[in-house]
Amino acid sequence: MPFTLIDDKLMNEVTAAAQNSARRRSLYTFHSSNDDKVHRLLNVLEPDSYMRPHKHEDPDKVEVFIPLRGKLALIIFANDGRVSEHVVVQAGEMSPWGVEIPPGTWHMTLALEPDTAIYEVVEGPWDPATHKQYPAWAPAEDDRAAGLAFIARLRQELMLY
Repeated sequence: MPFTLIDDKLMNEVTAAAQNSARRRSLYTFHSSNDDKVHRLLNVLEPDSYMRPHKHEDPDKVEVFIPLRGKLALIIFANDGRVSEHVVVQAGEMSPWGVEIPPGTWHMTLALEPDTAIYEVVEGPWDPATHKQYPAWAPAEDDRAAGLAFIARLRQELMLY
């Protein structure tokens, strides 16, 4: 087939993988290689998935998030870890339809509804050593308790329920 359908079958497969994942999220990649200049992903997150804040700046990369199902918050942080702004984006709503993050911006996504699915575009190539930079002020992803406490604090601070 010369194209890939983004349909209920694919969404349900990636959603089931997210629900059964210890990280509570799952990716489906549309690009064929880590060396591709543009990476396209279907990213399904559950509300208890902690995605550590990060930025892309070596090399600089733009990242785009467009919700296909559910609702998410995109949170931008100052260098010291304070929230500088946030936006809530919901699939099917008129505006905003998505968010583009400039390079060098500390950010994270937070699912606000179960089975939130995001079409994500980020510039390639992907090198795990340089793709993301993580701040010292955010817990590591493998510390589940600290990650859950971090997102609970954000939900309370930003009134994201």
